[in-house]
Amino acid sequence: MDNREKLEKMDRALRLLEDLKNSQVALIEKSSQLQLDAMEFNFSNMEKNMGDLYSRYNDSLDMLNEELERFEIRRNKFERENGLDKPEE
Repeated sequence: MDNREKLEKMDRALRLLEDLKNSQVALIEKSSQLQLDAMEFNFSNMEKNMGDLYSRYNDSLDMLNEELERFEIRRNKFERENGLDKPEE
């Protein structure tokens, strides 16, 4: 695989990480809403479980954000070091 192909695979991986991040945000929003609903319904078990899920999803989002930032830095460095940030001739 040449450097251009490797960069394209890295871009694909970035898009997948962004997609995971967006999915994680949606899970956080949904678990938060369900926790609020459980409070209204007076379902204490569901309220606790949704709160736990919210915390886990939030921790996962933090981890994803860190990985996304780390990978993007490495991808950009690879692009610069291999002269792929210049237009193709």
